[in-house]
Amino acid sequence: SGLVTSLNETRATYYDRYRLADVFAPVARAPERLLPRLAAIDGVVETSVAIEVVAGRFASITPGADPPDGAVRLAGLSTPGLANTHSHAFHRALRSRTQAGGGTFWTWREVMYRAAARLDPDGYHRLARATFAEMALAGIACVGEFHYLHHQADGTPYDDPNAMGEAVLAAAAEAGIRITLLDTLYLHGGLDGDGYLPVGAEQRRFCDASAEYWAQRVDLLGPDPSTQRVGAAIHSVRAVDPAAMSTLADWRRRPTPRCTPTCPSRPPRTRPASPTTASRPPPCSPQRARWAHGSAPCTPPT
Repeated sequence: SGLVTSLNETRATYYDRYRLADVFAPVARAPERLLPRLAAIDGVVETSVAIEVVAGRFASITPGADPPDGAVRLAGLSTPGLANTHSHAFHRALRSRTQAGGGTFWTWREVMYRAAARLDPDGYHRLARATFAEMALAGIACVGEFHYLHHQADGTPYDDPNAMGEAVLAAAAEAGIRITLLDTLYLHGGLDGDGYLPVGAEQRRFCDASAEYWAQRVDLLGPDPSTQRVGAAIHSVRAVDPAAMSTLADWRRRPTPRCTPTCPSRPPRTRPASPTTASRPPPCSPQRARWAHGSAPCTPPT
């Protein structure tokens, strides 16, 4: 299966490179019939629950059932799969590195930038697949992937402007985990008392040319509707100005995103100057700025 293949392929590559501990356990394909001794269903613990699995999905869940032929009995309490609502798959490459010695958030960020700079779509696919495989083994059934690693290291778009996002979607499918890809808007290098700062060299691959281009690019993503969704997020108030928040909020209010003939096949190679409306920081708290412009909650600045 894709999960087993993921474990085998990533073990040598990433454990050798990052010297991670081997935490993977042998994996087998899920059986088609299960009989948990106890199972939590809609908040109630039921006994002798017959579960039928068809094509990797629960087809029926029947409490108090007679044991079906060939059912695998499960001891203890079985619970629904967990949801990881805020994942950064590429941060897996930082494991065991950021806890060594002292440091601050800002020194951690420099390590994160160096890890991000090394990834291309193929490498990101392998890394994300291993990350999602570990989640699946830990009982996580769906993930919200906060995705802002969009372009090449120098900010130049790939021929497919969503090559990195598509790599993450493929990784989730192969690891057998549901995903909402939270394609993240990132436009500025920071924020101080004088306004928004230019993007630094290490941040260029996170940034789109504008909020309008971001919306056009995200419309080109092709998730599998049976197990995948595309959502939107702002990276932080430090990286997204209020006008851009409004653009993102307008995109979120639309029905299912569709590509129109005006969507470019790739974004501009140069990033325009920040609009004058973004020259000063919002005169309010980050939370108030987000809600005032209808945008999604954001993460601490990275």
